[in-house]
Amino acid sequence: MDTFLLRIFQRQVANQCFAALMAAELAQTAANSRNQDVFWASIQNCLTSVANISKALWGQGGKYTEGRRPLRESLGVPDDSPLKPTSMRNNFDHFDERLDEWYATSTSHNHLDYMIGPPSAISGLADTDMFRVFDPTTAELVFWGTRYPLKVIVEEVRRLHPIAIAEGDKRH
Repeated sequence: MDTFLLRIFQRQVANQCFAALMAAELAQTAANSRNQDVFWASIQNCLTSVANISKALWGQGGKYTEGRRPLRESLGVPDDSPLKPTSMRNNFDHFDERLDEWYATSTSHNHLDYMIGPPSAISGLADTDMFRVFDPTTAELVFWGTRYPLKVIVEEVRRLHPIAIAEGDKRH
């Protein structure tokens, strides 16, 4: 990868890290004040920024995995990084498709969404009846039974942010 392009990518990663961290901080503040609307909007913004980091590092769907290897190496991001998966962001972005699929396949049509609390607090629901759930006991997002380790991801973004700034500020 050309050094000039590498520096631009590093700065973009730094910008997306900043956006993700700002959204995570706002989500924490909203959770503390029990403001669900701000909490879930902030979570969605955080997921979008993290997915943008993933796309910078690997390309959408891993399309540029090899070409972006120098970027990952310059930032110390391993191929098994928790930043790589974008499926939880996709659940939020393609919510309409998830609703259509759920409605067509759910036998009970129970619907739980925008819950802050452990999924086990509600009994008798199928995984596919649970949409956006935040488990504060594990700091994980849960969607249709799939867990997304938000705390681990935010910690990785926090680690990556100053590295991306320092690398992006280097001469090209």
